[in-house]
Amino acid sequence: MQFKSLILLLICFQITIVKCKTSTALGSDNLDNIKKSLEEHQKELTAAKNKSKSIPKEITNVVKVKLKAVVPSNNVKDEPKMISVKQLEEWAKEISDKLLEHENHIVRRELLLKGFGDLRSELRNGSVIVEQAAESIRDLLLRRTKAAESIMRKAEELAKMKIQPPPNYTYTLSKDLDQWKMEDTKWRQDRRNFTFPLKCRNLNKVKTYQSAHFDAGVSVDTSSVHVAIELFDCDPRIVEALYWSEGLLSTFKENYAHDATLDFQYMCSAKGFLRHYPAAVWEDMFKLKLSVEDIYDCRLRPWYVSASGAPRDVLILLDASGSMKNSSNQLIAEKLTLTLLSALTDDDQVNVLRFNVTVRSPITCFNNELVSANHVNSAAIMATLNHYKMCNETKMKDVLKYAVRLLQKQRGSRDRPGSCQQAIVLVTDSLYDNYTELLNHLDPDGRIRLFVMWLHDPYGLRDSTRTYGEALSCGLDGYFAELITASDVTEQVMRILRVLERPLVAQRKERLRVYSDIYARVEDPRRLEYYWRQKENAEQVYRYKELRKNKANLLNQSQMYKDYMRQLNLDNSGYYYEGEDLNYRLQISVSVPVFDHTTIENITITLNEEKQRNSTRTYPVNRLLGVAGVDIPIDHLKLYIPYYQLGPGGFFILLDHRGNVVLHDNFKPVFDGDILKPGYRTVDFLDLEQAASDHLPREYPKEWLEFRKALIIDHPEGNKTMHSKYIYEEGMRGMLEMREYHWKRILDHYTAVVVLPKREGRRAVPSARHFTQQLAKEAYLTMSETDFSLHPDWLYCRHVEPHFDTQKDEILYFIKRRKNEAHFQMQNLKHSFSPIPPTLQEMPYQCNEELMTRISMEAIATAKWSEIDEYQDCSTCQLGSVIAFFASESGFSRWQYYEATSPHALPPPGALWSRGATEAWFVRAAAATPSLVIHAPVAPIRRLRNSDAPIPQVSEHKIWLTAARVLEYSHKGMIGVAGFHFYPRHLDDLLKTITNIHCTEEDETKCEPRCDNKEWACVLIDDEGWVVAKVREDLDNDIETEPLREHLANLHPAAMTALLNASVFKLHWIHDYQGVCFPPEDEKIHAAAPILASILRSLWSSVKLIFHVTRELMTLLFILNTGNTVTAETEAEKEKRRRRLQKDYEREKYERLYDPRVLVNRTRFAACDRSRPFYQLQRTAKSMEALRREASACRWPLAAVPVPGTNLVLLAAYTACPHRARPLNSPLVNERVEMTDGRAGLDPSASRLACWRNRVTLPSRPPHVQCYPHNYTYEEGYRQCGPWVPDPENRANNVFTSNNLLLFISLSVKIIIF
Repeated sequence: MQFKSLILLLICFQITIVKCKTSTALGSDNLDNIKKSLEEHQKELTAAKNKSKSIPKEITNVVKVKLKAVVPSNNVKDEPKMISVKQLEEWAKEISDKLLEHENHIVRRELLLKGFGDLRSELRNGSVIVEQAAESIRDLLLRRTKAAESIMRKAEELAKMKIQPPPNYTYTLSKDLDQWKMEDTKWRQDRRNFTFPLKCRNLNKVKTYQSAHFDAGVSVDTSSVHVAIELFDCDPRIVEALYWSEGLLSTFKENYAHDATLDFQYMCSAKGFLRHYPAAVWEDMFKLKLSVEDIYDCRLRPWYVSASGAPRDVLILLDASGSMKNSSNQLIAEKLTLTLLSALTDDDQVNVLRFNVTVRSPITCFNNELVSANHVNSAAIMATLNHYKMCNETKMKDVLKYAVRLLQKQRGSRDRPGSCQQAIVLVTDSLYDNYTELLNHLDPDGRIRLFVMWLHDPYGLRDSTRTYGEALSCGLDGYFAELITASDVTEQVMRILRVLERPLVAQRKERLRVYSDIYARVEDPRRLEYYWRQKENAEQVYRYKELRKNKANLLNQSQMYKDYMRQLNLDNSGYYYEGEDLNYRLQISVSVPVFDHTTIENITITLNEEKQRNSTRTYPVNRLLGVAGVDIPIDHLKLYIPYYQLGPGGFFILLDHRGNVVLHDNFKPVFDGDILKPGYRTVDFLDLEQAASDHLPREYPKEWLEFRKALIIDHPEGNKTMHSKYIYEEGMRGMLEMREYHWKRILDHYTAVVVLPKREGRRAVPSARHFTQQLAKEAYLTMSETDFSLHPDWLYCRHVEPHFDTQKDEILYFIKRRKNEAHFQMQNLKHSFSPIPPTLQEMPYQCNEELMTRISMEAIATAKWSEIDEYQDCSTCQLGSVIAFFASESGFSRWQYYEATSPHALPPPGALWSRGATEAWFVRAAAATPSLVIHAPVAPIRRLRNSDAPIPQVSEHKIWLTAARVLEYSHKGMIGVAGFHFYPRHLDDLLKTITNIHCTEEDETKCEPRCDNKEWACVLIDDEGWVVAKVREDLDNDIETEPLREHLANLHPAAMTALLNASVFKLHWIHDYQGVCFPPEDEKIHAAAPILASILRSLWSSVKLIFHVTRELMTLLFILNTGNTVTAETEAEKEKRRRRLQKDYEREKYERLYDPRVLVNRTRFAACDRSRPFYQLQRTAKSMEALRREASACRWPLAAVPVPGTNLVLLAAYTACPHRARPLNSPLVNERVEMTDGRAGLDPSASRLACWRNRVTLPSRPPHVQCYPHNYTYEEGYRQCGPWVPDPENRANNVFTSNNLLLFISLSVKIIIF
């Protein structure tokens, strides 16, 4: 240690001597040279550090010697120059002048106003609009109900006739309808071990045509049949029902001939087949083309189950005792539960309880209550069942007591409507006692039914479960069944539903008219789950292919991190795609039950005895023959809603009796382009209509809960003004404003709601009220010569079955017909069945006279404005090629092209903006009257599940900017919106030209500060913080499409933080209750057991492993010591060895290529809640004063002023100040809501979501249908209790049988003797 210290001391001493010598030798000139060299080096360091936003330090001394030279003052770094507010105002004024000059030159508002001379002023009245909409929907529902009831009456009449089918009868199957079928030579074996040939199907091809109205290949000349997969269609009983249902064709055709706007008509038989009209190719009904079995069963659809007498309270009790462990009974019980949950409607209340020594729900928050049987709750229950352990014994008395008391408690619940019937479904593998007396004591009124499902192995042990189960279910008006295989499940669920429909059918007078919830036509959630797995399989195949191409490239750290972040952003940031690339044809339906005429029948069973005698009893029968219905697609329903009267920012909502959304502008049922969201049928009114005041997800303000209660339950009609968020543009923008809600109930089921912004509701509309022949002549003259567009989703005039390629051609055809026909009818809904195809004039059509009148008047008024040549010269336009336009509330749009020589883009077709009345720029212009609104469309970041799939592109009209201003006619009100569309890079050019002034000085430090993206960066932002234009370094690059727009919070977070702190901008949140999350497929649940028990189990496992290894080693040693060595090798053994070596080689070759990192992280999709931030500029005097504050380096790192006459703000951000505060919330991120329930990791995410959604009870109104409850006394005749007595035998037959027996014995004796 001392030696090391001595060496260090000598080294330091030597260095000191050298320094001293050097210092003494240096002269003043040498010092000056060294100083100059170091200062030059300092400048290089300063330039390098400025790039990394570091502040350089000045060198003040070089050596510890007094210096004679002084550093020049001009080399000292000056303070950064701030852009003054005055300078910014000049730039903003110049930008405003250019925009307004462009508008005056191109839009020609004065010429537009001159054309609108004959106008009348009209005040927008929400109550009148909702009354008109409700009446139109009511009339549509009644017409569809009338059609369904005519099918019902015809079906009951045909069934009563009991016509037997001829021996050679065949029916038309919907599957492969448009193809020739080969005769089926295979034999199919049903579960009763009988074999039948499939000779009941028609092998002929049916000629079909592709119908846009029915969205399938159809034939209106006949009907066809779909048969459930569990059904053997050639069973004589099924064939009989198929035959008489052929007679429904005449009624189908009669309904369609009377009203050609009818969609599919059908009759679902209780036997399991669906006869529908028109005949349709069944494969076309499914939008997802999957190579899987067709699991569609019409008897399990919500419209069928609802027509049989909902709502009901159903409590499913699943045996979780130790005898169920590792048994097929567990799988059968889970399948039964899934099928029963799928069969129940959202009006039904349900719970699933697992029982052994305790009784509990798999979902903690569902204990002691029943919940709606919707898809979210059902999926949560099924997801949790897989994690439940089977153990202990069963205390059946406690289980039944708990179940009965829970159902009795449900009757007195005020938050939910009462049920018509209550039932317990007991699923168990054994019963050890008869609990009939116990249940009669607990439920003396007999209001609760009991169904016993015996999970039974026919070759297993026998006990008294059958005896006890039959007595128990019989005494409580249920039934007893054996579940032996999974194929029995559907039939047993149908038997449960048949028992529950007894009270409805027994009264035989009243028929329910059931209006369904929204649903996809034939899709099933199980198919969607399979499709998601197929997508992940495709992703795995893609990764394997990439691995074989270049393993190093796929598995390098940067690529792996990129893949990881892509999957993480899909889930955490909500970057999944929500576009609807696949139209699932969402719809509602009207259904009516069809009663079986049979009221009494004999039931014969074979007694379990040695003689195998029969026993027959006579019982009353009240069951459904089936359900008749008619579909109403949502796209067809929209045609009857007067959207054109709602104005900018107004919209229409249709709700069902539970408050769930049937129709809403912000309803998003699809994700990843082609998958239905799991919770699309349970989107509540409060999920889409959100309070202006910010609140945590699912914590609805009290005022809004009271408003919802008044709208859904208390008041059939009314109106109320609420401060709410207007959410638009795919949920990316929001507007806080007072809005008027007007509502009216429809047939005591649906509720129509009209929402209008509470601002000046006066509008100027054409004075003409009728679509006259003279008006059509003038309109046709101008509309046939110039371009125009109409809203594609609104009803003007259209054929039921589209004939023209474009909407423009179709409208011109009807205007021409009105011009030429003095007695033109506004609708013709009759369809004529004739072998001769109808002419164009004979084809059914419908028109909206008010809309046709308005667009004709507006076309005439804008005729002079559109007379200028189609392509205008705009060579001096600084905004490049533009499209001037006019758009009205009626959906009518006209445009003019102004072309310029542009390095960026040519103008797209003006028809891209055909939705003008509902476009975001139309709404914003009306809200910001009289300013010129510069609208930059925004779109969420969109990603698909598969990495090799291309990113969905935004349409071209989303890229272009729009400058729009309201066109008003003095005091009469708003006529429409006029403005121009232009390419965004031209505004970037203009901003750069104005703010990035070229410096003529050699020394740039003497120039005025400018936006050169070095110290200052200038941007134009709108009142929500979205960047409309910015100074770009390279203007030749294309517009980025991901993201489509940048936000100030992402681009300059330091500036946005300062604006938020000064209350210039305010942060708000939009809650997305339609979100989707992607939890792991094999989601782990961590038990909350004590650590000590886990340690003991680990030790015991280790000891068992040691014993097992020891035993195997002892066995091996024994074999080696006692065996004989064989040296010979046969040819077979040589071949075997060669194969083994080849197999080992192939395996090693694969293992060299394979890497576990290539495996896909398997996920599943589930409903979840998300939240997206949005920022809003506060245009108060105080906020505007704070906005104009002078820039001050990092204390206020910006300068900003409003652009006069527009909605824009010109902002210069000082880039030398890094953002060191907490990261800002990005509007591009749709954040997943973390459910803070304290059970993360203890429950599956699905069950936690269900608890999260059920935290706040949203009351619903009971269904409009009359309730027919279970009457215990009335159903006494149905009970098949007591011993079955053998049928009396015929005495004559007995004597004949005895004589034959004696003769046989005597003959046998004689043969033996001789």
